[in-house]
Amino acid sequence: YKNRPLGSRIGSGSTGQSRHQYGMGVIVLDTLTNRAKKIALSGGSGQRKILPVTAKMTAHSRVRCHGAEEESPLLRMVRKIPGLEQAGCPVQREWFLDGIDIHPQRPGNIVTLGGVQLHHDNGLRITAPPPNAMSSGRPLKYLNTALTNCLKILIGFIPAFLTFALTKDWWVLAYLGGPIWFAITGVRNIIQAVVGGGGLKRSPLVQWNSLISWSRIADSLLYTGFSVPLLDLVVKTVILDQGLGITTSTNPVLLFAVMALANGIYISSHNIYRGLPRRAIVGNFFRSILSIPLAVFFNATLASGMHMAMLPGVEETLQKWAAIVSKLASDCVAAVIEGFADRHNNVRLRLADYRAKLTAVFDVFARLDVIFPEEDVLDMLQSPKTFMETINYEARDLEKVLIVNALDLMYIWMYQPRANKALSSIVEGMTKEEWLIFLRSQYVLKRYREISQMFVDGLVGKNFSKALAFYLDRSDAYLQDLERLGAAHTSR
Repeated sequence: YKNRPLGSRIGSGSTGQSRHQYGMGVIVLDTLTNRAKKIALSGGSGQRKILPVTAKMTAHSRVRCHGAEEESPLLRMVRKIPGLEQAGCPVQREWFLDGIDIHPQRPGNIVTLGGVQLHHDNGLRITAPPPNAMSSGRPLKYLNTALTNCLKILIGFIPAFLTFALTKDWWVLAYLGGPIWFAITGVRNIIQAVVGGGGLKRSPLVQWNSLISWSRIADSLLYTGFSVPLLDLVVKTVILDQGLGITTSTNPVLLFAVMALANGIYISSHNIYRGLPRRAIVGNFFRSILSIPLAVFFNATLASGMHMAMLPGVEETLQKWAAIVSKLASDCVAAVIEGFADRHNNVRLRLADYRAKLTAVFDVFARLDVIFPEEDVLDMLQSPKTFMETINYEARDLEKVLIVNALDLMYIWMYQPRANKALSSIVEGMTKEEWLIFLRSQYVLKRYREISQMFVDGLVGKNFSKALAFYLDRSDAYLQDLERLGAAHTSR
């Protein structure tokens, strides 16, 4: 659990604290997906009870489009096309209760969340169970994350390598075709993650590898490995070349169009199997379609270069590399689309982080305004020393809250991807007074002695040295960044 630490949760008892009681939680079957409804009605997870009550529900669908600060330039461009004004806008379904019918003689559409234990048994035995009744091993989902990722990559690499090794005569493709195929996918995932997290403009404290999800790359490599026999062997060789006589020399546009369509169907299929959102499924399908002209361009460029170099067997060589060219074009388009998606997702998360913390900052300011009705709290925040001395007597409990909020905001700015973009978007919508409240509340970070003592007293636990060093080294630079951000905002 080094990378995925355990966390505590406090439940509401909705599923029952006793194995012999249902608990107080219920769910309306109409609001569930088909898969969840099947689980709720199955008896495998405990004997749930269907109540003799019918909830009359009304569903309302609502299309929600994000604000301008959350949209990618590509999405705004697509929405200018007639008929695609709502592209990328998720559809949210809301359920409303119109009434309840009670009918004791027949079951309704409300089922309990928790079940009961049908057979009273504590699981203790005097004799050991037979060997075949014991668990054969731990489920694969409990494997070490690094080992799981390595196994996924290996499973995907085997069909990719064998396809090239058994079908190609040229040693370069026979032995390096699989690694080249995997390198295209792996490098594309790494580049799009780094660029989506800020690229070269990211904070110097954010390491490039911290932006990468290696599990995501392993999943991508697993499924891309199985696409090699599909695209190179089945589609390109068996169907197009041997069956229809379509090659890069006879009809390159049709060749790359069919391969892109097959790749799009394959990607969408395994996305559906993995349970990805509908937007991701549709986007990955159309990314393959958009890669067709790029693949034709790559093929024509390679042909021109090889002809200029007077290399022999140009058409035959291009036919052998057609699948890799199509793959490269598809991943180039994917890098752009998914890079924008990663950027949008990072900005969305940072906006949520900042809005939550800014709410806390303004709440502290409002409480101070109530405690000091005769003082100008905004002027008090201008001088951290005077402010800290004042609240030490009147509002001692707010001192730590104010400091913790400032430290959290500094951490978000320094360590979270796309934090500067998110804060810039929020600042654009602030009034002058709101900006001054936010900025001057951060001036409390100048109280080095008090904050250092809080670290020593256990603000972040016993291992506070790195956190304290981060605060002492970066707080001045953080405040300077905020002042520059404010100057840029007021100059507009």
